[in-house]
Amino acid sequence: MKPNILVIGDLILDHYIWGECKRISPEAPVQVIETKKENLNLGGACNVANNLVALGSNVWICGIVGEDEAGEKLVEKLQSLGINTLGIYKSKDRPTTQKSRVIASNQQVLRIDKEEKKPISKEGEEFILKVTIALLQSKSIDCIVLSDYQKGVLEPIFTQRLIALAKEADLKILIDPKGEDYSKYKGATLLTPNKKEAKEATKIDIVDEESLLKASQKLKEMCDLEYSLITLSEDGIGILKEKLYKIPTIAKEVFDVTGAGDTVIAALSYMLALKEDILESVYFANAAAAVVVSKIGSVTATKEEIYHYLQRNNLLNSKFVSKRFLEIFSTKQNAFFPLLESLPKVRNYKEKFINEAILQDFLKALEEFQKDKKVIFTNGCFDILHFGHIDYLNKARTLGDLLIVGLNSDDSIKRLKGNERPINLQEDRIALLSALECVDFVIVFNEDTPRELVAKIKPDVLVKGADYEGKVVVGSEFAKEVCLIEFQEGRSTTNLIEKIKTIK
Repeated sequence: MKPNILVIGDLILDHYIWGECKRISPEAPVQVIETKKENLNLGGACNVANNLVALGSNVWICGIVGEDEAGEKLVEKLQSLGINTLGIYKSKDRPTTQKSRVIASNQQVLRIDKEEKKPISKEGEEFILKVTIALLQSKSIDCIVLSDYQKGVLEPIFTQRLIALAKEADLKILIDPKGEDYSKYKGATLLTPNKKEAKEATKIDIVDEESLLKASQKLKEMCDLEYSLITLSEDGIGILKEKLYKIPTIAKEVFDVTGAGDTVIAALSYMLALKEDILESVYFANAAAAVVVSKIGSVTATKEEIYHYLQRNNLLNSKFVSKRFLEIFSTKQNAFFPLLESLPKVRNYKEKFINEAILQDFLKALEEFQKDKKVIFTNGCFDILHFGHIDYLNKARTLGDLLIVGLNSDDSIKRLKGNERPINLQEDRIALLSALECVDFVIVFNEDTPRELVAKIKPDVLVKGADYEGKVVVGSEFAKEVCLIEFQEGRSTTNLIEKIKTIK
């Protein structure tokens, strides 16, 4: 599931100089920065390409650099990521676009831009067109992204030629726009302006859903778009598809919004290249952006990080998450595998609950994990959690590398123990069990016994209480080993309930 995506646009090298300021220059009233370190990052269209690689795409990039050291370093960084750079034109007449930022005590104090904004040469345009046409004719590309930073590559006539080529090849073409004149983007699949950019282009102030709808409709009409989309920062993304959908933001923590726009267009193009539904694609892009803004610096989001973010925040039950959506994350080492490999690290309790929507994906990862690790399974109601439970579960966890607890659902407990039980509802029991370090995952089952669940998991060790001595343990035929553990004498939920009843 590796789409092939072509990125065309302004290539930018971000140069960071980190240092400290301890004095003012005697030559002029300016700070003297003592340099501690320097680093180079990918910016502009290069950052879009970087995001696509992180998602698992094959990427080609077209643009222009100068015949200078910055250009060489930019191309080297792209090639180190496996990005095909044959579409990069090297110009003698213009420098590589480079933004140098001086940062002292974590504050940016100066930015120096080295760039040329005039249109690139006709030779440069023809070079990029030639590469684009060759890729389209060989059917090597599934989608095209234009990343416009107004540095001279995507001039109006040239942009229209690229859109025409994409439409002729029946490919989606997504554009990150700039400026007030959007006529040059006419015919694109979609644009990704933010609220401020959309206001400048449509002259409509977006203050509520009515004005959002009007701005979206105007963008669609004036640019002849397939979909009209506007990013709304903390309010999510608005998308016009027959009607207006407002998909709310799912970011829980925001540390740095740098590069979030590049992540959104990369995620959208990745999904649309795989021919996914536009609404599910927007939901995926929203999640990718949430991952990125929770980090510091212009960074990327992997599918594993996106999956874990959705799972951790209970967002996999959304109407925008279908079986096909979940299949996007399925690989041999799928989204769960890094999490499984990290055990026994203490994790957020929400990460430990495996619901029906993600069970199949989890089981696939478990098969791979079990090739050289031991999986333990036990089950129970765990109604009023007490010391006996904790001792039992800790002992169970020492028998292998990962402990899965099968938890009786509320309905299952009522059938087994009567309508007065459970005392603690299912969601509370999940949270309490998940809060225990010894428990790695919790899975709820609704049947009277966990036989079906044990058959799916095929644990290395099936654990039950010592009271099962001489009895048949349900699901034992699916486990490599059955282990019985002694309970702490006198510790039971039934005893606790009876004791509570005697209190006046």
